[in-house]
Amino acid sequence: MDQKIYTVRELSHALRNTLESRFRAIRVEGELSGISAPSSGHLYFSLKEGNALIRCAWFRNRQKRGAIVPEEGMQVIADGQISVYESRGDLQLIVTDMQVSGEGALKLAFERLKRKLQAEGLFEPDTKRPLPAFPKTVGLLTSPGGAVLHDMLVTMNRRFPMVRVILYPVPVQGDSAPPEIARMLDIASRRNEVDVIVVARGGGSAEDLQMFNDEEVARAIFRCGIPVISAVGHEIDFSISDFVADHRAPTPTAAAELVTADGSRVRERIRHLSVRLEDLVQRASQQRQQTLDYLSARLARPDHRLRLQQQSRIHLTHRLSARIQRDIESRRIRLNTAISSLRIHSPSSRVDLLRQRADHCRTALDRAMSGHLAERAGQVERLHRAIEILGPSTTLNRGYAIAFDKDGAVIMSPSDVESGDPLDIRVAKGQIAATAK
Repeated sequence: MDQKIYTVRELSHALRNTLESRFRAIRVEGELSGISAPSSGHLYFSLKEGNALIRCAWFRNRQKRGAIVPEEGMQVIADGQISVYESRGDLQLIVTDMQVSGEGALKLAFERLKRKLQAEGLFEPDTKRPLPAFPKTVGLLTSPGGAVLHDMLVTMNRRFPMVRVILYPVPVQGDSAPPEIARMLDIASRRNEVDVIVVARGGGSAEDLQMFNDEEVARAIFRCGIPVISAVGHEIDFSISDFVADHRAPTPTAAAELVTADGSRVRERIRHLSVRLEDLVQRASQQRQQTLDYLSARLARPDHRLRLQQQSRIHLTHRLSARIQRDIESRRIRLNTAISSLRIHSPSSRVDLLRQRADHCRTALDRAMSGHLAERAGQVERLHRAIEILGPSTTLNRGYAIAFDKDGAVIMSPSDVESGDPLDIRVAKGQIAATAK
């Protein structure tokens, strides 16, 4: 029997049809590796587990709004179907949806809430309140039946047994824990009966500590009117409550030490302060005694003090009298100077001086006007005589005549008239009408 011979294309096509019909809808969990995001919007990556690896393709039209952003090393669960990429003969998973799996999902939710609250300012250092140095009453918000409460009470009693403790019982696991923790924080804030609140829980897995990564709990811590210490898990565990609280303690026991003073150190401090206070009181008493002795010595001879006061009075009297005399003399000199100045600048004296200057100016003006008028009269007389000498009437009186044409213009040349033109001849005693020939 002859065995069928497949071409490469036929074999690839057959494998593709078989796998797509057999694994039409499948879910695969693994770690993301080799992520490639070309400009087309498609995503290409691999899912691996140990040495096993399968290639994946997540096409742009299959990516839903709000889908996760793949990151290298992220543990995910991918939904899709198995297929074969015939051009290379590669087995691949065509992804239709993807979500973070296991602790990866918790970590993603943690980071999202952390970024959100940080953007709103719930982590700002300026919002953190200082812890009281010596709290009288401490509130413990934790499970009433856990070992955490016992360890914290033992530590607080050992360090400072005088401190008062109020328990705010809450569940620290289960779905009911977050709303109950938030409710109890609001109750403690309203009662305002403690100086500081410790929110505590022992160590555990990420799922066990998840209620302290709850947004409702975080906001309740932030709005609490009393300083809050977050003591959740072990030193390596961090929760959202740690970032929102006013202070973080690495463990619940460390929180108990933080809110209580060391009794032995407090007693030593009190003893030291008592010694200092006694020394200060003793020195103050000695200084007061010295002051009293000095004042008593001064009061022992009142006549001597009276004599000193009398001498001081006489000295001050002489100084006052000399000062008054100097002041009077100074004022007299200033008065005489003012009188002299007033006499010099008196209005009557100034009026007399101005009157004299006005009379002098008037005389000088009259003298100048008379001379000026006489000079002008002489000039007029000389001009009058010149006019008489040079005027036409004087020339006519000597027998001369002046001829005018019909327009009244003086005839200067025979060419100025023509034969038959009327003429006006002016002589000394009158005028003669004539005709040019």
